[in-house]
Amino acid sequence: MVCHIREGLGVGVGNWFESNVNRVIRDGRNTLFWYDKWIGDIPLRMKFPRLFDLALEKESTVRDMERRSWGCEGRVWV
Repeated sequence: MVCHIREGLGVGVGNWFESNVNRVIRDGRNTLFWYDKWIGDIPLRMKFPRLFDLALEKESTVRDMERRSWGCEGRVWV
């Protein structure tokens, strides 16, 4: 039963796991920038599909992106 907790099996209506558990970013090395829900309730790849399509490094972590620089002229946006 524990292995199916993400699907919400045995706990009623809805997806219990995603509704009740939050991600802690910390240093960002275990959080994928585009794929994980770390800002808001949907992954950035779904919120900004055009930017995701243009991204060269789709598997970057939040830490990777921060190290490349967030600013308007930063390498992260190349």
